[in-house]
Order: sequence, then structure tokens, then C-alpha cells
Amino acid sequence: MVHAVVDSTIRLPGLPPKAAELLRRGLTFPNPEYVNRVRFERWVGATPEEICLAEVDASGTWQVPRGAVGLVRQALAAVGEPVAFEDQRTHRPPLDYTLRLELRDYQARAAGELVRRLQGCIVVPCGGGKTVIGAAAIAGTRQPALVLVHTRDLVDQWRIAIQQALGLQAGVIADGAFTLAEVTVATVQTLAALDDVALAELGRGFGTVVIDEVHHVPAITFRRLLAHLPGRYRFGLTATPDRADGLTPLLDLCIGPAVFRIRHEELVQAGHLVVPRIEPTATGCSPVATDHTRLVDLLAGDAARNGLIVDLAAREATAGRTVLVLSGRVEHCARLAALLREAGVEAEALTGRVARGRRAELLDRFRRGELRIVCATSLADEGLDVVRLERLILATPARAEGRTIQRLGRLMRPFPGKQTPILFDLVDDTPLARRQFAARKRAYRNVLGSEALAGYERGA
Repeated sequence: MVHAVVDSTIRLPGLPPKAAELLRRGLTFPNPEYVNRVRFERWVGATPEEICLAEVDASGTWQVPRGAVGLVRQALAAVGEPVAFEDQRTHRPPLDYTLRLELRDYQARAAGELVRRLQGCIVVPCGGGKTVIGAAAIAGTRQPALVLVHTRDLVDQWRIAIQQALGLQAGVIADGAFTLAEVTVATVQTLAALDDVALAELGRGFGTVVIDEVHHVPAITFRRLLAHLPGRYRFGLTATPDRADGLTPLLDLCIGPAVFRIRHEELVQAGHLVVPRIEPTATGCSPVATDHTRLVDLLAGDAARNGLIVDLAAREATAGRTVLVLSGRVEHCARLAALLREAGVEAEALTGRVARGRRAELLDRFRRGELRIVCATSLADEGLDVVRLERLILATPARAEGRTIQRLGRLMRPFPGKQTPILFDLVDDTPLARRQFAARKRAYRNVLGSEALAGYERGA
């Protein structure tokens, strides 16, 4: 019999060679970065050809993610070996949390399912209150909790959510701060800077681990952190679980399967979300580009196209709308904001180069409606919570359907006096841009349905 130990991972000493090989095969995936480098004839260097989630140490003990328990059973069953699991996951003395918010029905079901299943993910559209669900799940576990996020803006959102939902001042591990509390919010970047000993010591203090925007987990930094976090409860929250790089299966293996999903359509029918309108906007721009990076560079530098964006944003802001312009380039955001100010319309760039204090100030003004236009990079794709947002302009094309759905969701939160929000999708006249536009159309259709896109094909 193989005796497996379950803590932050599953450790398997004395694994039979054939079972080890079966397990290794089941936990090995093509590395999308390597595939892309080869495809575009770039230098491969030390980029590994494959990603393997199974590791073996000098003593011959195998270590695999906790979500791979099914693969472990299958591999051992194939060689006729039984397995016994020893549970060493962290479970601290229970805490008495008080939930101060009244949950929507689906939020209560989602939180309850997480607690019941011990680990897994929930998929809730933007505006569905996944931070509220996360806070409710923490309360249900009655355990000290560590919330992992990947931006400082999300740290601030979670601090507010914990205060509102549980009446607690959350601890923070980020940007030089290191304070622990019943619920502690930490950035992945700060934790990744800790050595293995310090990280393991920290991890033993939490019985619950929550990962926001959990679709980032396949990244090696997230995987290293999880290997040092043995909390009994492990939850993931996301609006878009599918990854364009094909690594979505790694999410289930690291965190567990989706245990609860709710669709945009259901939230719209319940009155929790509003339906936006999609307006394709032909730019007449036809750059010659064979890859996405080059395409975006050329589009961002096109003066006539930028003039179109400025005119569109200025028109909507002058009419009293709150406008978010999304671009894939930091310099593009700064240029568009400057052009808008030259046109007499107040606008600001929101990028990673903006100091955190200044960024918080801009977001507060944007949320209050005092600042009408913000030009932002992908920094706004996750963690931007502006319920009054009425207009969204895609200033550069996006490839991933998941990201498109996430961006669309930014418009869908109801707000008093908010009329039909509009997403302006800039369509460029080049084969690569048209293919990416077709992918975005599929995403819009998946969210809004065919009827909601009436007239869309004509506009395209």
C-alpha cells in the first residue's frame, strides 16, 4: 500500500515506477510560451518545452498538486496498488465570524458549495459579487484566511469587502506592509519574494486560502505559493476560467474543479446585471502585420485612428457619460489622455506607471463621476469596479475571448439613472484584426445571446 500525505500538496513516497510514469504523463502539458516562440521563430533559450506538475525529490518522494487526487488513484489502480491518504492540512482553532451582509440566493449557494467541497472554484460574472461570496465562504470555514491577489488595487477592494461583510480590519502583506489578522490579504508578488522557510511558516497559520482571479494560477509563481499553503480549505474565484493558452486544466489540478457557476443571462433576468449594446466601429486602418504585438504597435501609432478614438470618447463624455478607454500600450493611454485634454475634455491615463496614491485618487474621482474619461491598460481588466461606467472603447484589439467577456462585464452593473451602456469595438481592416474581431463576436454572443446582437452583423 502507498501512504500518501496531503498538506499543501500530495506527497507520495515509494511510488511504483509504472504508476510514477502514468502520473507524470497525466500531469505534463505543452508549454504555450515554448510553442509560441517556435511558431514565430523566436529564440527558445531555456524555455522548457513542457510544463510538468509532478516533482520528485532526492529521496524518491513524488509531489503533485492537491487537485490531482483522481489521477493518483487511477495511476495506482493501474498497477494494482491501494493508497491510503493521511490528512495533514492545516485546520486552526475555529473563529466566530459574523456575516453582516444579506446574500443573494446564488451567492449563498456558491459560498455554501465551496465550504462543503473544501476546495474548488466558483465562476461568477463581473458584477456578481465574487468578493462577497469569498467573504461569506471564509465565514463558513471559521478559519483564519489568506486571500491572494495579484494587484494592489485588488488588495484595497478586498479590505473594503472584508470590512463590509465581516466587520473586520484585514491584515495586509503588500508593498512593505506585513500585518496579520483573522483575514489577511496578500499580493502574490510580495509572497513570492519570501524564501521557502518563511513562506511555509506563514502558510501554516491559515486554514483557508482564497485566490482571487484564480485563472492566473497556472503561472509558476502561483503554483510555488500554493505548494507552501496547506490550509484545509482552498477556494478560487473568477469570472473567466478559460485560458487562451490551453492551460485551463491546470486550474482544476491546482485548486479543484468549478463547484458553482452562474451565467450572465441568469443575473440579467434577476435584475442584477444590465444588457449593454455592442457597436462595431470601422476605423479604415489597414496596417500590415502578421503578429499581434506588431499589429497593436502600428494601431497605437496611427494618428487618424487615434483621432477617431478621441472624437468618440469626447462626444460621449460631453454628453455626460462615464467613459473607459482600454489599450494594450502604456504610451498609447498617455497619448490618448493628452489628446483628449488638448481637445478640452478632462481625461487621465491609468497604468502601472502611475503611483499607487495617484491611482487611488483617479479611481475615486472616476467612481464618483467627477472624472469622465480614463484611458487604461490591462490594469483595468481585473479589479476595476466602477458601477456607473456607461461607455467602453476597445482602443486596441484583444485576442482572448475570456478577456473580452471580462471587459464586457465592466459595463453590466446596474446604477441609478444608468441607461443602456455601450461597448464600442474598433474594427480594423486587416486579416489578423478581422480574425480577432470574429473571436470577440463569439464572446459577445456567448454572453448576450443571438437576440441581443440584433443588428450587430449589419454594423460589422
